[in-house]
Amino acid sequence: MNKNILILLLLLIFLISCSHEPKDILNEITVSVGPEPQTIDPTKNSAIDAMIYTTHLFENLTIKDENGNIIPGAAESWVSSNNNTIYIFNIRSNAKWCDGVPVTANDFVYAWRRIVDPKNGSSYSIFLDVIKNAHDIMIGNKDKNTLGVKALDDKTLYVELEYPVPYFLEMAAHTAYTPLREDVVSNNEDRWTLNTETMIGNGAFQIVRWDHNSRLVVRKNTDYWNYKEIKPDIINFEFIEDVNTAMAAVLNEDIYFYNITPPNDRERLIDEGIARVVPYISLYFYEVNHTKSPFNDTRVRKAISLAIDREYIVKNIMKAGEIPAAAIVPYNVKDVYGSNDFRNEIEGYFSTKSEDYQKNIEEAKRLLSEAGYPNGEGFPVFEFITNPGFHITVAESIQVMLKEVLNIDMIIRQEEWAVLLQTRREGNFDMARQGWIGGYNNPMSFLSLVKTGYVLNEGKYSNPDFDKSLNDADFAESDTDRSMYMHKAEGIAMNDMAIIPIFYYSGTVMQSPKLTNVIYDVFGIYNFSKAEIIK
Repeated sequence: MNKNILILLLLLIFLISCSHEPKDILNEITVSVGPEPQTIDPTKNSAIDAMIYTTHLFENLTIKDENGNIIPGAAESWVSSNNNTIYIFNIRSNAKWCDGVPVTANDFVYAWRRIVDPKNGSSYSIFLDVIKNAHDIMIGNKDKNTLGVKALDDKTLYVELEYPVPYFLEMAAHTAYTPLREDVVSNNEDRWTLNTETMIGNGAFQIVRWDHNSRLVVRKNTDYWNYKEIKPDIINFEFIEDVNTAMAAVLNEDIYFYNITPPNDRERLIDEGIARVVPYISLYFYEVNHTKSPFNDTRVRKAISLAIDREYIVKNIMKAGEIPAAAIVPYNVKDVYGSNDFRNEIEGYFSTKSEDYQKNIEEAKRLLSEAGYPNGEGFPVFEFITNPGFHITVAESIQVMLKEVLNIDMIIRQEEWAVLLQTRREGNFDMARQGWIGGYNNPMSFLSLVKTGYVLNEGKYSNPDFDKSLNDADFAESDTDRSMYMHKAEGIAMNDMAIIPIFYYSGTVMQSPKLTNVIYDVFGIYNFSKAEIIK
């Protein structure tokens, strides 16, 4: 071909290609799910925001689809036998870690043994309590190697449970069941997640940058077996603690999502299409330190609880459809696997209606007087700890209620999120703000909160009758008996006022109309693997 003709042809091809509008190279989204996490180590984490990161960076045996249904994850199939006490999982041949190393059954064995090891003090170890020997391991009576899980070969995982658990496949999707690489984690157990070179997961994304106190950046993991179905190439997770700062960022399109909304602006933001109510199962409550006087007196705990006007709080402060709580297990939690709402039988253990509040006040005063503090006389000034945000507004309203009704003084102390988690864990509080999202749809996921010895039972409540009822529910031979024992357990805990329930959350998020296909989990573990920005 003539040289000049070839040059002209190449020039023509170049001009044609340049005449089209260039395609975006990357699908990049920027969101925030709260402040910087204390840890993203799946074994040591105890916060929902960190679970969101973990869900993007790791993949369990089972996962949830956009409708909350359990589907295959790292395991392509499984079988159960012996009345749902034995499960065998077949791990995908193309399941890999983000460095290309194949995922094996031993990665699950190592991770699960690590989380039940009492030396790690894992908050979510209770979720593995159903596995054979797990409970005895967690209380120090057995070695972690006796846990009922083993690798039959590199791609076959054998799991034996203590009793029939028909919802185990849902439990296995929880981040407590995340696999880990022993060769990576064991070399630096405390800091392996902080280095992008050692933060190796098997999920849809991998960390490429972590600017502490600023942002976490992840990119699509092309070694992930299903990476072609993942929409974002890059997700920027901005660390924002103040909800008003987050609101301004969403409105300015500096971020496209934030996991809560400012209470005073919720109605307006919903009307403007910036906020939306999403399905959510969660309890907002106050933890009381049972090891300290006067909070070790049931009458004192009940008096404080009855003095709180919950209907006022949800209508005038929260204003997003929250429900006053007079029990531990929220609404929309199944009574037994796949059946009715647990709350259908007993809505609550005291009235939260405004018309009954005066009766609650009278009973609260009587109880406090009976406990030796008539009209609050002699009651010590006590401290309430919480992280910033709307929690302060809620606490200030309760502070006023306790003063007006019981004549007792509560001092509010603010702590940053990571500090609050540590303070509660160490038991250095009188009363503290708490919240819990069960993680799997069964009353046990909430009732276990006040089980003796459970690491998240930070108020140190303990009642042998309660523990026995939970144990009886675990080994019950029928759904009817299982339900009876769980209701009995909740009744015992509420009669003791093990915790002070305030309200059941209504999930309200801020989301730019330009962001689509966010997966809303009812337990707040939002997923952006299918999310896209509409240009």
